[in-house]
Amino acid sequence: MWADIGNILLGAVLLLFGTDSLGNGIAGLWARRTAESHAVAWAGVIAAAVVPALAVVIATSVLDRPELAVGSLFGAAIAQLGLMLGLAALIAPLLSRLRALAWLNAAVLVAIVLVGALSIDPVYSRLDGSILIVAFAVAAVFFLRIGGSERVAARALFAHAPRRFGVPMLLLRLVLGLALLGLGSWRLVVGGSAFATDLNWNPLIAGLILLGPAIALAGAPSALLAARRGHGDLAVGQAFSGTLAALLLLLGGLAIWQPLAASPSLIRVEIPGLLALAAAVYPMMRSDGALSRREGGVLLAAYLLFVVVEIWLTSA
Repeated sequence: MWADIGNILLGAVLLLFGTDSLGNGIAGLWARRTAESHAVAWAGVIAAAVVPALAVVIATSVLDRPELAVGSLFGAAIAQLGLMLGLAALIAPLLSRLRALAWLNAAVLVAIVLVGALSIDPVYSRLDGSILIVAFAVAAVFFLRIGGSERVAARALFAHAPRRFGVPMLLLRLVLGLALLGLGSWRLVVGGSAFATDLNWNPLIAGLILLGPAIALAGAPSALLAARRGHGDLAVGQAFSGTLAALLLLLGGLAIWQPLAASPSLIRVEIPGLLALAAAVYPMMRSDGALSRREGGVLLAAYLLFVVVEIWLTSA
């Protein structure tokens, strides 16, 4: 079991460094195409939100661990809103000044309800996967349209000039990031699967409380740095976009690739817990457009309570 824990920790660390390297490489290449620093900043945010979850999903698919994949995606969505967003708010209050993020917050709630409705079958079929992909595309289009109308405001928020590197260095970062992501996700999935077997856990639970947090924390450095620099919009946007990508884009893609069993636990525990967490974030952001340190502590405590309940239910 200690070897499995070592694999999980090693995989999480490699996933973190791989996400950082690949995200900086993508943002750097994008910076060479545009002079708008806010567009470069958002390119790094999207990479940090989506890349680690995508790497783990690919690894679970290659190793044929569908339950672990489903658990890791729901675990990542919950950890994005509770763990990562809570930690970022504890670093510094997160002030959200872009109207598009308020819309994105509402889109997260709708996405959770949609995923819950499709889980009643209880199978995520290829048709369900197609519905989730279309929903993600609609959300992305609306976000881009609303965000486009706020281009002037966004440009003022991120007026600093991004640091530029040469193309060879950026390509090296991309290659190194891909290698670390591949190795890290593989070790993470192998360790998580073996750990679940050792403790006689459902792989879904291992994905929820082991792989999910690792995915969220892999992108946490960029969110925490944004919070410290006063760019709360980036941290909030990363949490919301990571949640939407996990629930709609990646879960939908997995279901199209291979129909997935929706465990009764999802309907009874995980989806209601995720909906409650997202519903708690909504009034926090709507009241004053900010997440205070106290509210960040509440989100973090709610996440830790969720983990404790999951472990207690599994042991029982």
